[in-house]
Formats: sequence, structure tokens, C-alpha cells
Amino acid sequence: MSSRSNAATWPPWPPEVPPYRRPGPPSEPPTPHPPPSPPPPVPIIPSWEEPDPTQRDIDVAGRLLEQRVIVVGGHLDDPLANGVAAQLLLLANRDSRPIEMHVSCPESDLDASLALADAVDLVRAPVHVIVRGALGGPAVAVLCAAQERAAHRNAILVISLPPSWAEGTAGQLRVHAEQQEHKVARIRDLITRTTGRTRSEVDSDLRSGRVLSADEALEYGLISRVL
Repeated sequence: MSSRSNAATWPPWPPEVPPYRRPGPPSEPPTPHPPPSPPPPVPIIPSWEEPDPTQRDIDVAGRLLEQRVIVVGGHLDDPLANGVAAQLLLLANRDSRPIEMHVSCPESDLDASLALADAVDLVRAPVHVIVRGALGGPAVAVLCAAQERAAHRNAILVISLPPSWAEGTAGQLRVHAEQQEHKVARIRDLITRTTGRTRSEVDSDLRSGRVLSADEALEYGLISRVL
């Protein structure tokens, strides 16, 4: 082998040395990032809604029914009379304990008053009616149908009939007048039976409209006691 070939197989001399680099400061470990802070709490704002007065009245009426108390107020018309009659039947079917009815109806319809008076008379449980405020018109029949009758000292009772009107042919008007007279006679008989007054006196008071205080109603015989 020639010297040329031997020189080619050896590494170059002196070996190459990389340039000197000054070492830098020791590297610090990376600072860990802090965990994300939780979101601020959502403030709790109290909410208030005005209760529904209709629902409130229903709740109060239900609690009174549990105590066998019925409150009748306002214009005594057919819807009100039907609702009260349903309450009477409901309580009377539960048991035979007395039912207390507080009545304040300054205005009333003839048919509705007679229908409610019939319901008071037909239920098996005794009904005690207490008049508060004013009771006027044919609604007095409801008072007369009760087993016990009382009134607050400042109550006002009016013995009167509502105005009546009708339209139609002569025959229809005649039938209406006969029906009206029959209904008036029923109220007159109820008041007569309750108070012991004569039919002519009661009929005169109904047609003229007699106003009685609680003490006068007691003397008249419409109520048995003043509260």
C-alpha cells in the first residue's frame, strides 16, 4: 500500500476544536402559571311578586269552608247564588253541624234571592245567617230561611223589592206580571212566617221599602239577636 493511501485513512491533525462560548447563567425552571381564579359569585337578588288577589281570595274562602263559614257579599245575582248554594250542599253532605253564613248584599235580584233561600231551607245542616253591613231587597228571604238569624249592631236591613220591567206582547207581559206577583207572594210569606207580622203589613213594607236598623229588625222579628 502506498503512503498516499495511508495518509488518507487517518483523521486530520490537529483536530478541529469548536470555538469557546462563555457559559450563561444557569437556567431557572419555568414559573408555573397560577390556576385560574374562580368566577366571582353571582349576586342573589331577592325577587318579589305581588300575589294574585283572586288566588288569595280562593285560599281564604277554602280555609273558611273548612270552618263551615260562608261569606256572601256584593250584588246577589244568579252566579253568586249558585256558588253559595254549591258551598251549602258541599258542607251539608259532609256532616250535620251548623253552617255559618255572613251576608252583606245591599242589592239583590229576585230570582237569585229566592233560589238561595230555597237552598238554605233544603240543606240538612242548620244554617245560621249573620247580617253585616247592609242587606236589602229580596235577599231578606235568605235571612228568613235560616234557622238562626243575627245582625251586627251597625247593620242595616231594607225590606223592599227590586224594580221590575219587561217587554213583549200583551200576553207575555201578563204572564210576566203573574210570575212576578207569585215571587213577591213567596217573599211576603217567608217574612210573615218569620216575623209573625200580618200579610198586609209585610206587603206594604215590601212595596214602600222599609229601612230597619239592627235593633228595629230585632223588634220587627227579622233577627233573633244583635251582635
